[in-house]
Amino acid sequence: LGSAPASSQETRQRAASLATAIGSRHANLDIWPVVSALQLVFGKAFGGKNGSQGPRFRAHGGEISENIALQNMQARIRMVIAYMCAQLVPWATGSSGTLLVLGSSNVDEALRGYLTKYDCSSADVNPIGGISKSDLRLFLKWAATEKDQNASKGGLGLGSSVSQIVDAVPTAELEPTENGITVQTDEADMGMTYDELTVYGRLRKLQHCGPVSMYFTL
Repeated sequence: LGSAPASSQETRQRAASLATAIGSRHANLDIWPVVSALQLVFGKAFGGKNGSQGPRFRAHGGEISENIALQNMQARIRMVIAYMCAQLVPWATGSSGTLLVLGSSNVDEALRGYLTKYDCSSADVNPIGGISKSDLRLFLKWAATEKDQNASKGGLGLGSSVSQIVDAVPTAELEPTENGITVQTDEADMGMTYDELTVYGRLRKLQHCGPVSMYFTL
């Protein structure tokens, strides 16, 4: 569920590689036609500084409000299409029933408020919703290691399909790439690293700190 201007080829390849490794059906969908249609809908209804073309990204001369609106729009479109696929993919493939939508929002992002309402934080099940990014990376590193039949510490044997995800710079990929290279990163947007957020999360959860006591503790 990427968009042509913002999603890098590397991200698309990582998604396809992981799907192959775990035996999952994979579809490479581009949501940009939906985004473009909504830009025109808004432009025709309200105009604005850009006339009927609607809001623009910061990289294309847009203001902050335009840029954030386009990012939120993409995030919510992903959610809508995910639920559409959950309901219609079984029908389209000759199966019965419906599927569950999995979320991909972690506890660090929720603590920071780095999310869009009704985006990937809206799902039927969110397996990593209570896990910090640091702990998630440790789990993925373990999952990448080879299975050990004679020991309990062996991983899942997912290899490079997972390790390349661990090594990738976290990014929502909601702003346009430059020459195919992603310039937006989560940590730059938040103004802090995921490791720093993990510290905040542990202070809140384990030491029951609020904003003031957390400040004095740090």
